Amino acid sequence: MTDVHLLVCSDLHGSNKALNVLRNALEDDAFDAVVVCGDFTTNGSPKYVKDFLAQVRVPVLGVPGNCDTNTIVDLLAKAGASVHGRLVDIKGLKFFGFGGAPPSPYGMPFEVEEATMAEKIRAVGVRGGVMVTHTPPLGMNDLSKGGCNMGSKALLDVAGELRPRLALSGHIHEARGETVSRGTVFVNPGPAKEGYYTKIHIQQSIRVSMCRT
Repeated sequence: MTDVHLLVCSDLHGSNKALNVLRNALEDDAFDAVVVCGDFTTNGSPKYVKDFLAQVRVPVLGVPGNCDTNTIVDLLAKAGASVHGRLVDIKGLKFFGFGGAPPSPYGMPFEVEEATMAEKIRAVGVRGGVMVTHTPPLGMNDLSKGGCNMGSKALLDVAGELRPRLALSGHIHEARGETVSRGTVFVNPGPAKEGYYTKIHIQQSIRVSMCRT
């Protein structure tokens, strides 16, 4: 039987507060892995990511956010801490994902067309696993302050095809929450830079605990 305990976070944006919050959470509980749904940094600080990885003593499964750079993508891959375009097994549970966000008027460092995101996830994804993205699927914890759904239709389609048990994303800071749709639990842990993270225990069912320090 699957029994996996995860610490899930997103949108650290180079914040020392985020590092302190996550370090304390790791000291207080035993986790099988830490999942990071992108935006480790804002325009890239390799030292910050290296410090983060040095403080985490369990496997890290990360994808880049739209504010991360290719240097960060390469650093995560070389450290064995990436699920970006990869399939990773933790205690028999399959994790797969792809980071970045669709092109915007702001020209952020890591922007990717939605169709490319979907293609890359289909290439590595499996049914019933855990899908990790930075951009949320459309309608799944993606409501902006202005009341618009900011998620990806292509990622929603992929989720419908692969039916992951759990789909993790960030990006829309104010859309922190949990949504269940068609058997998939969708979670946005909220921005770690503001002290938010989530604990998720996966057995026959999935238990989600939204946390803030």
